[in-house]
Amino acid sequence: MRRKGQFLSLDALLSLVLVIMVIGVVINTNDMIKAEVSSMIGWYDRANIADNMLDVLTKSPGYPENWEDNSSSVRSVGLRSENYSYALSYEKITALNASISMANVRNSLVNFSRWKDFQMEFYLLTKNVSVGGSFPGKIYIDLSESRNRNIQIGEGSTGNNPFPATNVTLNGDSLTQRPQPYNLNPGDVLTFINLADITVHDTVNHEDYPIPANSYIEVHVIDRGSNFQAQWNSGELHITGQGQVRIIIQGNTAGSLSLTSNVIYPTNLTIPTYSFALINGSPVTSNSIINSSKARSPWIEHEKRGFVVSSLLYSNPTIISQNETKVLLEGKLKENVPEYAYLEIDVPSDEAGDITLVVLDGGTIKGVLIEKNASNSNVMGEIAWRDGNRTYAKFYEGNTSSVRIPWKDIFGRFNTENGAKPVELWIYENSFSGNVVLRDLDNLGMLLEPKFEPILIKLWVWDDR
Repeated sequence: MRRKGQFLSLDALLSLVLVIMVIGVVINTNDMIKAEVSSMIGWYDRANIADNMLDVLTKSPGYPENWEDNSSSVRSVGLRSENYSYALSYEKITALNASISMANVRNSLVNFSRWKDFQMEFYLLTKNVSVGGSFPGKIYIDLSESRNRNIQIGEGSTGNNPFPATNVTLNGDSLTQRPQPYNLNPGDVLTFINLADITVHDTVNHEDYPIPANSYIEVHVIDRGSNFQAQWNSGELHITGQGQVRIIIQGNTAGSLSLTSNVIYPTNLTIPTYSFALINGSPVTSNSIINSSKARSPWIEHEKRGFVVSSLLYSNPTIISQNETKVLLEGKLKENVPEYAYLEIDVPSDEAGDITLVVLDGGTIKGVLIEKNASNSNVMGEIAWRDGNRTYAKFYEGNTSSVRIPWKDIFGRFNTENGAKPVELWIYENSFSGNVVLRDLDNLGMLLEPKFEPILIKLWVWDDR
């Protein structure tokens, strides 16, 4: 029996269905793979924008290399130091922040971001200084004239009596406490810190010179016509002697000066030192506008990196034109300052006022007071600092418009074999209405090298179309 021909057998039909299903799966899988690949490429491309942008900015000094000296000349922004390949340049960072509104600077950054929107934040080591209380007062009592005197030194307002003291030395050597007195001869220098109020009396001439407690005192013996002795025993000092004793007493009161300095590291900062954003190529500072732009973007890429930044701040002269607190000089001192080097402070000659400076001398913090009490008076200077239980002070006098202070008193001697010493000079307060000018008379800048401090950079890149 003959059967009619069939267009498709059951087996062939099943095979065709399977082939169609396989083709569909392959096509769908191919589309999925292409979508995933496209998504991966897009993600990688976006991720690379932030990564590459930081690479370009932090691994090159830019072009020209000294563009921070003239931001209008920059063709390619870079933050790497020209002299130190492992550090960023503080000057370039501040120049970038100051010139972000310039078209050539923006164009360079926009090219790095591939015309995407971005925000940059710089977190630098933050330092603060504060000054409180009063500076020590100068003590100078000249009792060296040849006229007849009867000098007594003791606690209270009368008498030659013992008083509590500490840090007692004779000619630079610590005195051993003993009942027997020490003879004081011409040329000797007796030093101490009085722990109670004392008075220097000249009973013949009826002159009294009170000295407050905790003052640093030097008694310079000029001459004597009778025994002049110091007894140091049981924590009390007794200076005895009558007759023609000629002495000079100098030193400083303790004052109540309080000097502090603190440091906040970049990772602990909640507010950036510098921050800016470019949206559609234009600078934006409003956080609400920046956040709204980020919210409209389908993606945001974020990068943050830590670096070190080289910092050397020095200018000569330095002009102070307003009342503000900021660092004026910063770096590391390579060598000890020579004896002949001076800092000259010029103030307005026709007005009274004062200016307070803060010195960070390695691990020592010092206060500097420049004061002019009247328009026609001389300018006075003072440096004060504490070490242990003693307040140190040095005093200077200039003319009606300026005073000079040796740099070696500002930045003390150190062992150069242990490496360079970090130093800073801050302006803390200024009451003069006219300009105050600081002049380095002997080029201290030649002895300075940069300090290296941590910095954190954060970068956000997005696409608000």
